[in-house]
Amino acid sequence: MPYTRRTGLPDPDAARRTLSEAVPELGPGIARQVSLRAQAARQLLDRRWSRNSTEQREARRLIYEITSSSRPLGTMSGFLHGFYRSEDPGGRDPGGIFSALEAMRHVLPQNKPDSWLVRDASSNELRQVLSGLHQELVTLAGRVGQSVPRPLLLPEQHPPKFARLHEAAVAEAVAEELDEIIEEGLNQYHAALGGGGWPGSAPYPTLNDRFEHGLRPFLSREVRQRYDKATHGFRHVERMAGGRSRDSMYNLLDLQAYREIAGEVQPRIFAAYAAIGINYLAEVLDLMPDYAEASGQGPRRDPVTVYGNVGAINSELHNSQVSVADRISAINASIGSIADQGAADATEAVRALTAAIQQAPELAEEQRGELLDHVADLADAAAAPDEPRRLSRARAAMAMITRAAGASTQLAQAVSTWHSALGRFS
Repeated sequence: MPYTRRTGLPDPDAARRTLSEAVPELGPGIARQVSLRAQAARQLLDRRWSRNSTEQREARRLIYEITSSSRPLGTMSGFLHGFYRSEDPGGRDPGGIFSALEAMRHVLPQNKPDSWLVRDASSNELRQVLSGLHQELVTLAGRVGQSVPRPLLLPEQHPPKFARLHEAAVAEAVAEELDEIIEEGLNQYHAALGGGGWPGSAPYPTLNDRFEHGLRPFLSREVRQRYDKATHGFRHVERMAGGRSRDSMYNLLDLQAYREIAGEVQPRIFAAYAAIGINYLAEVLDLMPDYAEASGQGPRRDPVTVYGNVGAINSELHNSQVSVADRISAINASIGSIADQGAADATEAVRALTAAIQQAPELAEEQRGELLDHVADLADAAAAPDEPRRLSRARAAMAMITRAAGASTQLAQAVSTWHSALGRFS
């Protein structure tokens, strides 16, 4: 069954760095929007007001616009929030917009009912409130352009070594669709960097929707979950750009304001997300022969017996047992290739890690399976040391294995004993 292997793809590591560096560049655009509202307040304060005047009506409208969380300031805070993950300390109040909005609300009389602004506020009261808001806006405009923090780098994610397709999915057809989606992604990636319009504003489905659709045939949820982690913020960016503005939580976003804020930053942000997604789908495509085999659509394997605390496992069994057996089979195949190259230390290191993971009583079965996936990535890279993509996967895998070693004495000992043999993956 033929599968296309993609080469010459954009660098996903560079894309992750680009995202982290580009998000703070939205700060000056937000500062300009805040300054426009500060100027509007100043111009209104400089005019003479008469009783029941147009100025009073304009002041009420402007005060409401400035202090409402669903209006421009709240929207600008929302622009930034989508780029930060829950563990990112910079995402709690990027740019200080939310705290500034709270300060502006306190400029309003705290003992007045909501109807006060609409009906009862006098001309002098309105002027006093607008003056306080003007001062807060000037302060925010001077700060936000320099204070938007860099988001943490998105986590490097790779598809699991083992995954299954839904019964109705044909591996060859899934591979063909993935190849088409990758080509579409590359076209949009190059168009974004080449000045091809406003990226991300195409009608539904967006590029992220297309990427996700290509992963739906998988029964293994981890394939999609790792993609979501790798591309956190992509859906947010495309919705802000206008691709899916009909979504209820984005109906309040001023899409024109986002275009003015993002300016030349949006193409770089979009292209970076596209590069990450393209590489993830390309790795899924590379692994499709393994996925086809695990789904019963490839060459039949010989029975595999696994020893350790997981018991004896035959490949004729199903569910988690087959999952472990398939992982062990893939590792053993790579071990054979490593041994043929004469790399004795690497061969024994992979065997020791595999045995430690199988036998460690502290590990939950789900974690055991994930760690065996990581060992499979290590073995795969050791068997083909000249392939950069496999080396990248192996480094991420070694980091996860080392992190998990803290929960298992056997695994910690194996990692310590064989660290020198696997040092190039650290």
